[in-house]
Amino acid sequence: MQTIAFRYGLWMFIGFTGFFLLMHGFGLSEKSYFRILNGVIHLGFLWAALRDWSQYHHGDANEYPSGVVAGMFTSLVGIIPFTVFMAIFLSYNPALMVSIQEQSPIGEYFNPFTSSLFIFVEGLAISLIASYIIIRIVEARHEQTL
Repeated sequence: MQTIAFRYGLWMFIGFTGFFLLMHGFGLSEKSYFRILNGVIHLGFLWAALRDWSQYHHGDANEYPSGVVAGMFTSLVGIIPFTVFMAIFLSYNPALMVSIQEQSPIGEYFNPFTSSLFIFVEGLAISLIASYIIIRIVEARHEQTL
């Protein structure tokens, strides 16, 4: 599980960071609606990780909880370094931080740490929900092929 989690989690981190830097390079990092594409990156790598995990663990008694744990671990490997990256990036880019504060109804409470904390919590929520759904879908597909 750890090999799969680290492999796909690191690719997830590279995807998040690369996408953010690309958008920032085009001057679009202030557009918060592009975050939905982070969800696509997240779900894509999570799907791939759980599909690989399922091939090695098909038929185990506690499949679903272990699959969710594998998905959460994979996501944490990608989310934690991206959260740290964003905290550092926002600390050294006050213009982007001000833009985020202006777009949010609770912007006065945002700083680089709290903004990054929101990224972390959002990633955890997606991970938990998506891991459960994806492992169910992957296992249903395995059962259909048998």
